[in-house]
Amino acid sequence: MTTFKSELREGWRDIVGAGIGLGCGIGAYTPVSSLFFRALEHEFNWSRGAATAALIALPLTAAVLPIFGVVVDRIGVRRVAAASALAITACYLGLSFMTGTLLQFYVLIVLLNVLGAGTGPITYTRQIAARFQAGRGAALACALVGIAAAGMILPAVLYHTLTVGGWRAGYSLMAILTLCGTVIALLCIGNRKVDPARRSLEESGVSASQAARTAAFWCLGLAIFFVSAATIGMVSQFQSLLIEKGFTPQRAAELLSVLAAAVVISRVVVGRTLDLGRPKQVAAAVLMLAAFGAAMWIGRPGTVGAIIGVLLFGFAIGAELDLLSFFIAACFGLRRYGVIYGWLGAFFYTGMAAGGLGYAVLHDRTGSYQFAIYGSVALLVVSAGLFLTLKVRGTEENGTKNQSFSPANTALNPKESP
Repeated sequence: MTTFKSELREGWRDIVGAGIGLGCGIGAYTPVSSLFFRALEHEFNWSRGAATAALIALPLTAAVLPIFGVVVDRIGVRRVAAASALAITACYLGLSFMTGTLLQFYVLIVLLNVLGAGTGPITYTRQIAARFQAGRGAALACALVGIAAAGMILPAVLYHTLTVGGWRAGYSLMAILTLCGTVIALLCIGNRKVDPARRSLEESGVSASQAARTAAFWCLGLAIFFVSAATIGMVSQFQSLLIEKGFTPQRAAELLSVLAAAVVISRVVVGRTLDLGRPKQVAAAVLMLAAFGAAMWIGRPGTVGAIIGVLLFGFAIGAELDLLSFFIAACFGLRRYGVIYGWLGAFFYTGMAAGGLGYAVLHDRTGSYQFAIYGSVALLVVSAGLFLTLKVRGTEENGTKNQSFSPANTALNPKESP
């Protein structure tokens, strides 16, 4: 029987490579997008809703995710990640030369998100889920920490860059980060032989069409949609929200780094806890804590209250991709991991767009973020309830861990379709 320690000895380079790739890929843009939005609003006198309307790119990204999933399953992680990194490097450079027309901005942001999907979790978590079994939750969490680490470092660095060199220098910095980071990530991952046991694991599970006919698929999709709408919507406007609550722009940037620190902590803690049993209860508890953290922003918290609220809210942002990756592998296996991730990832990206636009539009119409915050709290509570309804096939209900995925544990027999 394999253990997490033995898997870690063989696969630590994959975790490091995936973490660097995720931290330097498209996932690095979302935590700092509010900094760019605010700079562009002041530069070109755009309304808050106009700049944030670029989030319409996210549903378009959701539409192509299944295609990325098919390609990743067929040609592998390294080729997809390399091509995607080159594409978004070009998009960042294009944004740095932008003249200020909204159409130009929208086109480049759409291309950035759509073409950049190959540098995101749909690619790198496939590598980790196949490499790790006994410690899959912890391994996925460690890899996804790359996004959180970037979120800790980038806000302060970009705030300084935007202050000194402007938003054009900021986009150029993102281009360099993506290109260099992806090269390092792919060198760490490399091409390695797959032993027969691991190949058998990768070929187990149900087809994408069979997964879509289960209640677990739709419950998981809705839960992820609500979590992403509640959290990413708030994060996309977080700097402006903090300033509205009385914090200075510099303190707002510092609290963004605190938020990223919470994401790092939650990813590691939640990921390892998922391996120990009762994953759906773990998911629900994490989301309820996040709902409490979001509720603290309904008022005007002081410095201590703000830090506590940010830390608790960060648990949901840190957990959503952990939960998505873990439950896909646990419920449906690895046979069509990429395609199923693409379909369920569509819920995540659509929720991001809905949340971001919702926050911006509600603020433009009401003059504050209060109603949007109420919405985040409600959505997090509902998503917690949805996770409790899941029938997890990869772990036993009594809390003991099932060390291998068995097609017989799924609702449908994978032999029923090719």
